[in-house]
Amino acid sequence: MSLEEFDNGYFYAADLKVFAREIGITVGNFRKFELEELIREFLRTGKVPDHKPVMPRRAGGARDELKSDTVVTNYVGDRKTKDFLMELVHAKAPDIGSKSGQWYWLNDWRRKMQGAQERFTYRDMADHLRALMQNDGRLPRIPSGRMINFITDFWADPANAGIPRKEVLDAWMWLKVQPGPKTYAEYQRLTSSETPDDSG
Repeated sequence: MSLEEFDNGYFYAADLKVFAREIGITVGNFRKFELEELIREFLRTGKVPDHKPVMPRRAGGARDELKSDTVVTNYVGDRKTKDFLMELVHAKAPDIGSKSGQWYWLNDWRRKMQGAQERFTYRDMADHLRALMQNDGRLPRIPSGRMINFITDFWADPANAGIPRKEVLDAWMWLKVQPGPKTYAEYQRLTSSETPDDSG
């Protein structure tokens, strides 16, 4: 498979994991877009990337005690942990509102900190979460997540105001099997080229 063929295709996470294992990539807990980047690197260079997944917990270790000064070692990203972090956030900013993408970007920060073997506590995590929630405007777009990005861009177009989610998902399912990029811009290009010319 060429890099162009890979970029123009759509692959489910399960398929990416199988392909990654076949070419020698350690899958671990890599996210889908991370696996896509590793596979792209392999297709570009012919060499298996030596990146290793960062595990949130030590094998066999008990989960961290949820206290503000606990050093993050065996992290569990469940509702209990999120509620605890939100308690710490609201203690400093009672009226703060949630922001789309806040948990994704908090986990991205945590993974980078753990990957760099930095020492940080749950208070540090709560402070970072609060900073994300207080960020002006929208948080950065989540990498890859091509369906999510397509839906966001589809609804951002005023021409699509009021179109129900089912029709948007139908549009995505149609685009997914077309050759080429999986973007709303590509969807517009393809659908406009299929629209009959009524001018004559």
